[in-house]
Amino acid sequence: MMGGAWFQNEFGTPKAVTTEGLLARATEAVRCHLGVSVSPSWSNVALHRDCIPQYCLGHFQRVDCMRGFIKNNNLALSLIGSAYDGVSVNDVIFSGRTAVAELLGGGV
Repeated sequence: MMGGAWFQNEFGTPKAVTTEGLLARATEAVRCHLGVSVSPSWSNVALHRDCIPQYCLGHFQRVDCMRGFIKNNNLALSLIGSAYDGVSVNDVIFSGRTAVAELLGGGV
């Protein structure tokens, strides 16, 4: 996954970007960061516009306020998922694990 709010700065306008160019950038990143020097045996490049959530300024304070309201009112509700604590798969898994640990009375 590449781009997000900085897509145009890094790659140019979406209409000018080619799948070959994106694959070349991804392959170079894998070579540079992971030391993999062989070409991929298979690839699938797709351009999805506006699909990476971008939090607004003050997002985390708003989420903290909502969680405080839930706790103060003893509501049987947990806020988990990419809308609250991070957009990556790892963030969502951690968010779910944290919510379960809190429900069971422990920490992560």
